Amino acid sequence: MRPKISRYGVAGILAGSALALTVALAPMAQAVDFSGKRLRIIVPFNEGGGTDSLTRALQPFMEKYLPGNPKILVVNKPGAGGIVGGNYFEANAKKDGTWVMALSTSTIMNYILGDPRVKFEIKGWEPIIMLPRGNMVYARSELGLKGLSPKDLVTKLRSIPKDKLVFGGKTPTSSAINKRMALSLLGVEVKDVWGMKGNGPMAQAFERGEFTVNFDNSLSYMNNRKGFRDSGIATEMYTHGAPDAKGNWTDANGKYYRDPTWPNVPTIYELYEDGTGKKFDSPEAKATLALIRVGTLANKSFNLPNGVDKGARDAWWNALRKTMKDPDFIKRRPKILGKFTTTIGPDAKSALHAAMNLSPEERAYVKKYVKVRYNLDLKL
Repeated sequence: MRPKISRYGVAGILAGSALALTVALAPMAQAVDFSGKRLRIIVPFNEGGGTDSLTRALQPFMEKYLPGNPKILVVNKPGAGGIVGGNYFEANAKKDGTWVMALSTSTIMNYILGDPRVKFEIKGWEPIIMLPRGNMVYARSELGLKGLSPKDLVTKLRSIPKDKLVFGGKTPTSSAINKRMALSLLGVEVKDVWGMKGNGPMAQAFERGEFTVNFDNSLSYMNNRKGFRDSGIATEMYTHGAPDAKGNWTDANGKYYRDPTWPNVPTIYELYEDGTGKKFDSPEAKATLALIRVGTLANKSFNLPNGVDKGARDAWWNALRKTMKDPDFIKRRPKILGKFTTTIGPDAKSALHAAMNLSPEERAYVKKYVKVRYNLDLKL
């Protein structure tokens, strides 16, 4: 029997810190001590984006609970939707636990969709923690979308000339792809601007009025884009929703769960069904949901390199477990992690790999979509 959860509550993912952890401790390998060492976390984007702000929020707790209380450096290596940072990590990371990769949706999407510049192998990395997050898609308020019903919002978006809907992203195969596919499902096409080095620069372009449609993960929009809301320049259009703790995206009545961070904002599924009069179950919709699943479940993670020392790996796992139980962190958790469940330890690897799996039909649709719009031949 499914849990009795409304789409506004998403109670299944409102787990407390005790349920948010992988409880069983792995057998300890040889203990490590990071005293006097400088550790580095590679963030493959500029400062100011969701991955950067999350890393810096967790940084002091990692320093507190890692053996020897080492200093951790946050190293920003932006470029090509996370590819530059990923390649740098793959080529240079030491296996002693002193190098960590902050992985985000863009880097994963470029990997899954076969960008030829990718020289890293995510499935060989050792995840420390998985940190799911939702996504918020918003628009400049001068487009006149505020207060519209889902059906009227879709109608209004379709009426706006393409050159007035300017949408920015890192690459066509980065985190923007599921947003673009979702807009196309609504019958809305936009003017794409690629080459951005992170959500921070994208937000700056939106603030200047150069972009009129933009996105952030739902927590980053809450924490880092407050100025947009206070100034009135942004109108929230829709989120990508969220699954419950069992992985269900809908309740027993077939209603899609809303993002717990933004329970009053409709989902893309509501806009689609109300705006088109169709159920969100076509092959195109299923392929879009597959990439939304990647962008939600694997939104953020911290990873060690392939072949990392087991003792160092265990030290990182235990440090993050202790972080989740830290009284100061618990107070800050709603702002840092929201109401999503985290996974630490061995289960994080299986969760990451499961999130990245696409069916042959889903791969075929994504390949065709990217070829038609961007003339890119994906190796899927």
